[in-house]
Amino acid sequence: MFKVIFTILLISCSSISWSAKFSLDKFNIEINSNFLGEEVVLFGQKDDGKDLIIIFEGTEKQGKLFKKSKKGLFWINNRKDLDKIPSFFAIFSTPKKSINEIFLIPSITRSHFLIQSSFSEKLYQIREALRVKGLYFEDELQSVEGSLFINKFKIPDNISAGNIKVNLYEIKDNKVKNFSQKKLNIQKKGITSRFETMLEEQSLVYAVILVIFSIVFSLISNWLFRRR
Repeated sequence: MFKVIFTILLISCSSISWSAKFSLDKFNIEINSNFLGEEVVLFGQKDDGKDLIIIFEGTEKQGKLFKKSKKGLFWINNRKDLDKIPSFFAIFSTPKKSINEIFLIPSITRSHFLIQSSFSEKLYQIREALRVKGLYFEDELQSVEGSLFINKFKIPDNISAGNIKVNLYEIKDNKVKNFSQKKLNIQKKGITSRFETMLEEQSLVYAVILVIFSIVFSLISNWLFRRR
């Protein structure tokens, strides 16, 4: 926390009146088998004459959207494959802006697939599905003193590896006046990461190893059974 306070003071002393500055207390998060999520602190300073919207957007990946529908007496799950779902999406603003207010700023919404349309039922369902998993939320930046702001949030344990883009928009009269971007890197470490890398890059070798392991395990099991 002392690191955060010190950095906020530096931002305050070196700030330019017409440009907002922001940072995170960490820019790298490592995922291993014991990962239970991690808290991130977002902080900075804003221009008094402008609103701020900060959007965290994770790497796009493939996903599935399930929707229940009734056919006769039965409810069934309809599956739809999607290929542009961000692994994480969060919106911070000051003063607090609802998602409907952000929809009125097309220069922001057209840059982010998940909020491109206020009328899309599909996008709404994706946002709600991510929200249930803790991978989507909206929150207000808390004022600390004067124009300084801060907010703490948690990267959940089910986050996917990859970069999360952190986009800062300075807004005045519903128009973007300034834009800046940083990246939060989510990286897998340990034996789990090595197995996944092998599966992606050397899937044939991985499959052969599994087959050999299965055969050896079967032979050992049969041998032990016969000894009894």
